[in-house]
Amino acid sequence: MKIIAVRGDITEVNVDAVVNPMDAKEGRLVRALLDRGGSEVEAEATGHGPIQVGEAIITTGGNLKCKYVIHAPVGEAEKQARPDGVRQSTRAALRCAAGGRLRSVAIAALTEDEGTALVTALRDFDREEGPSDLTEVFIVGEDGEVVSSIKRFINTGN
Repeated sequence: MKIIAVRGDITEVNVDAVVNPMDAKEGRLVRALLDRGGSEVEAEATGHGPIQVGEAIITTGGNLKCKYVIHAPVGEAEKQARPDGVRQSTRAALRCAAGGRLRSVAIAALTEDEGTALVTALRDFDREEGPSDLTEVFIVGEDGEVVSSIKRFINTGN
């Protein structure tokens, strides 16, 4: 599985699915995914009922470029996402993607800590879960410094 860090808008990445982190800290990102995806994305997600950190569900991508949105909470609504929550959420999203036989996924990172937690979770998943159709995971950030830091972390193999 190839891990690629890019700067940009996650709603504009050309992938099979984007990951919706579903927490208060990511409110702007969550709202953008749901607003741009359309009411069917939110309605379908709500229909699945509440899910916990470490769980994930997949819905239509609605009006987004991607076919699907994987909803995977990274933390409780009132608490800041912790690296462990990011790791659990990422692994759940990847299992969901692999089970759906998806080839590419995009996940947002707003901070350097989130980015390194994502890369660690991606590497662990790739090593522990074995082969799947999932060949590319894009870590998407809006902040150039955060993306540069994630790229360095990917390239050092840490």
